[in-house]
Amino acid sequence: MKHKRTPLAKRLMAAASAIALLFSLTSCAVPQKDAELAMLPTLKATQDEIFLMDRAALTESEYIMLTSLQGITAQSEANIYIKDSDNTVYLERYLSEHSEITRREFHSVWELVAACMGSIAEKGCVLFEYGSNPTVNMAATISGVEGWLAVPVELKEQAQQAGLTVKRDLTEKDGGQYIATQESVFEEYQGRLNNNLVLHQSPELVTLRDYGIATKAFCFYTDEENRVEVKFRNRVFAWAKRNAPVLGWSADELGYVKQASENGLFVLPSDHCTNLSFLTGWDTQTPVEQRSRVQTITADSSKHYVALVMSDGDNVQWYETTLPFRDHFYDRAASSHDYKLTWTAPPLLHKLAPSVLRYIYGMASENDRFIAGVSGTGYINPTAYPQEYLADFVGASVSAMKDAGLSGLAILDNSTSKRKLKRAMATYAQRSEMNGALMQIGDKYEELGGEILWCGDKPFISARKSFWYTSDTEGETATKEWIAQFAEEINALPADIHSPDGYSYINIHPWSTTMADLDELVSLLDEDVELVFAEELIELVRANVPH
Repeated sequence: MKHKRTPLAKRLMAAASAIALLFSLTSCAVPQKDAELAMLPTLKATQDEIFLMDRAALTESEYIMLTSLQGITAQSEANIYIKDSDNTVYLERYLSEHSEITRREFHSVWELVAACMGSIAEKGCVLFEYGSNPTVNMAATISGVEGWLAVPVELKEQAQQAGLTVKRDLTEKDGGQYIATQESVFEEYQGRLNNNLVLHQSPELVTLRDYGIATKAFCFYTDEENRVEVKFRNRVFAWAKRNAPVLGWSADELGYVKQASENGLFVLPSDHCTNLSFLTGWDTQTPVEQRSRVQTITADSSKHYVALVMSDGDNVQWYETTLPFRDHFYDRAASSHDYKLTWTAPPLLHKLAPSVLRYIYGMASENDRFIAGVSGTGYINPTAYPQEYLADFVGASVSAMKDAGLSGLAILDNSTSKRKLKRAMATYAQRSEMNGALMQIGDKYEELGGEILWCGDKPFISARKSFWYTSDTEGETATKEWIAQFAEEINALPADIHSPDGYSYINIHPWSTTMADLDELVSLLDEDVELVFAEELIELVRANVPH
């Protein structure tokens, strides 16, 4: 469910693989895109009648088919919601705010298909074969454009009995190979597809495609070890509008994000998201506000100032499906949490699922603060992003952050070149709304060791250390000894308000440490270590460190 940033050895292997695959590609040349900026499509959630079905009552094949129906109906009005344990929270909140909406529960997917038959174009369907093959994504693409229901081939007979006619059969083969390919479907439909976004979704997953179908996006997936497929992905990325989001995920984080960045696109980890076609149509116009407030702090010369910042908040699916229900934020809400902690969050959640953002902000205490992460509206490597597109990306980020109630920012890049980083940071610094930012650089995000890059009077503060546990033993969790040693290293840092050494941004890695580990770390910090929010750290550095 969660996508882990890999330690150095694994990251180097991934990087080597990506380099080998990308070496011969034309991605080295910056694509010349249309001047028009990408904009997320607007969908509308029903205010009349909602159709509900439990995921537990569906097979995997039925679930995929139902997401196709979700997407098709959402092109006019989203009125299907698939209940899946925790996500019913958002549904109930929506219905509580719209008492006029009629609930209609379904216990058979075919009953639901019958109820929505008028939305299915020509009562047609497109057949695919569920599994580790590309036909499910090809079917999703065609479903979005043609309005035909995507039906797994094993449900063909039932579909025909329900009154559907097969318009396209993607399971047809010649010599053991599928006749249709992702490339051929792209060639056929690219003129009718929406190039404001792209979906890169593993064929083995059943989620997310409702949103792609609703928005008529191209849905595909590439094998990172297949040079031809990666080259094709580059072509798709070059076709998309500049500053377009790529939803989903990949098996190679480094190569994937780098290629998207080089094409002027940003990544939104979201492959396990559910019901986005519905959630995105619910009140995206009202800005949301955080409970916590940033304070103006007068620097105390006896203190070493530390901002603890939880990373990986770019992960949209983590926020929607996991964060408020288990893991770190849930554990945090259940504890006393009497120290300041900053969380990174995806700004575009305000557009994709505003109810999720409101729910999480509502759970937060005055000691929880959210900043945007990573890099802005989505995950990019700024040093790889075309310079002529970066200012627009930053501008869009400022707007998205404002809507999401975010004023701070964490930026991630794998380059350790201070020349390249400073050039990219200067684009962020041009915005009056930004007073600086945090930087996650290289392995474990700590390769610049707390160094500050100044752009005028705006500091870009790199992570001094990362609370990121690694072990040679599979599954081993952080040890008491490791946590104690980490605390000792923080306690040894100087109290010097006029030096960069007097301030520390400490990254908290959610996939290798728990909230209990972090609570233990904080309990071991000396009294001269003062915990502040990320934005407060930036302002303290601005006000007190000569530059």
